Amino acid sequence: MTSTEQYEQELKQSEIDHHTPTAGAMTGHIIANLLIHSLKISQAKLYAQGPAALFMAQYGDRWIAHEQVMFATLDRLLVNNGESIPTTTDQLKQFTMLKEDGASKYEAGNDQLFDLIKDFDTQTLFITKAITLGQQSDWPELVDILTGLLTWIKDQVALAQRFLGHDLKTGLYTEEDDDDF
Repeated sequence: MTSTEQYEQELKQSEIDHHTPTAGAMTGHIIANLLIHSLKISQAKLYAQGPAALFMAQYGDRWIAHEQVMFATLDRLLVNNGESIPTTTDQLKQFTMLKEDGASKYEAGNDQLFDLIKDFDTQTLFITKAITLGQQSDWPELVDILTGLLTWIKDQVALAQRFLGHDLKTGLYTEEDDDDF
């Protein structure tokens, strides 16, 4: 089988897995979200002004580093288990559920930070779903890694929400929003 045929087969299987969904497919969304979020953090580090610029200077690189490690860890775990991962820019754009807007770099620093918090919150929706699917498919190492990522994200949301003077759940997903997921 040629490399093109192998890739076409992978894309067909990926389409099936994303409509089922499977733990691997849901993790593909997480991988895409991590990469796009890392890019958004980088942008906020460069453009945020006011107190948020200080927050981003202190935490931005840590966030990016952690998300990059998780990106690589999840990629490796999926590949080592015979699962496909998003490998092209088109796939990353297709699988991410985070919104990008080049104009956002000109928004107030606190608004840029809050957008990153909401992105963290969006990621938790996919992570909790992948954890459930991982448990159902008896994939303990995936469940362990994703549980650690979920815990880390919740810590970052709490930290940033406190910095902004928000209650923990201000502006974040609630059960009433289920129709949006």
